[in-house]
Amino acid sequence: MPSTDKTSRRISPWIKGGSLVGLAFGLGVLAPLASELAPVSTPAYSEPAPETKLPAPPANGVIGFVVQTFAPPIVPGMDACPTGTAPRLRDVYLATVPEAERARLMQKQNEQELTRLWHAYASGPDGSNICSQPDKFSHAAYPLVASKHGIGLDLDGGSPGADGCMHENFQSPTGEQGIDNQEYRAMGCTLEFRGKDGQGGDQLTGMRQFHNSGEWTQVILLKGVDSLVNDPDVEVIYANTADRPELDSKGNFLRGQSFTVSEEGARHRNVLHGRIVDGVLTTDPTDIRLAQTWGQGGARDIRGNRSQYHYIKGRLRLSFQSDGALRGLVGGYRPLFDVIVSPALGGIGSAVVAGIDCASEYAALQKAADGVRDPKTGQCTAVSSAMRIEAIPAFVTDLPATRTASR
Repeated sequence: MPSTDKTSRRISPWIKGGSLVGLAFGLGVLAPLASELAPVSTPAYSEPAPETKLPAPPANGVIGFVVQTFAPPIVPGMDACPTGTAPRLRDVYLATVPEAERARLMQKQNEQELTRLWHAYASGPDGSNICSQPDKFSHAAYPLVASKHGIGLDLDGGSPGADGCMHENFQSPTGEQGIDNQEYRAMGCTLEFRGKDGQGGDQLTGMRQFHNSGEWTQVILLKGVDSLVNDPDVEVIYANTADRPELDSKGNFLRGQSFTVSEEGARHRNVLHGRIVDGVLTTDPTDIRLAQTWGQGGARDIRGNRSQYHYIKGRLRLSFQSDGALRGLVGGYRPLFDVIVSPALGGIGSAVVAGIDCASEYAALQKAADGVRDPKTGQCTAVSSAMRIEAIPAFVTDLPATRTASR
């Protein structure tokens, strides 16, 4: 694979175009950032692009991108959740009291009493709370996604249980079989994933803030690309950058910006090997780690960063688009607690302000877990997962060659 210096790595994007926009999200609190939202339903995530519509790669085979969309994919609608979305903690508490008492507490004049009682329900006698220590609370699992349709990657080669525990695979909306995304099965009926109308909740629109700020911002750098249609050997750098993206007047990422790969401040640099087949880039399974910060647990906290995206046996599947973008998925197995680390860091506030029953979420994840079996207990400790990615062309400068070689 050809080596490149700093200058040659700064490859100009070859097509200009628009982008998507979201809302800020952290610890259950949303803050609007822009007036336009990305549509939940998108084209097939890894649909091959016809060769005649794809641009030729740069002469030196190096192409850079900045990730503008990073969100869990859902299949829109409420068919997946026939009993509705998962209840909030207030309703979970009310279900534990006798019917007559429930009716009394729900009367307007008893609102303060009800609030005091369900808030207390979020705390344990030892000072624990339902979100920071969900395993100390015995709650029924949230309802799982009932639909056969889901979006993700085939992580176990179509053999459920090969990577841990038996589970039911999804079928993609376009008919692809063997889809592994048990995180979606466990969390897909929560308001954070699905929203009240089934068109997407906070998770789909709320993480853009952290990409905008430079705390989570991700870049992709491809090296040794001879063709965007078929190439058996491509080096893929999937990394974080501390550089903050510039936005247009509508909050869209601008194309052609410059970014530098960084490993400082709890950021990560992943080196993957991939291949391009019929316009789709796929990487070999390997651990992938990416920056993740949530509110008081973020990089600006004096206690430092306390979370990350960790995809065990992680991989990318991204299709080249005629407008120069990349669209597709990153997937792998995530440790169970990592999935709910945002409300866990929020602690009691996530429960009594946002109404999240973290114990029920954790129970659902344990029920759906399909990866990394514990040899002592026989239980799986991770859950298959996927994130939707859209990346647009950018100038990306990798780490200096001397530092890269020393890793």
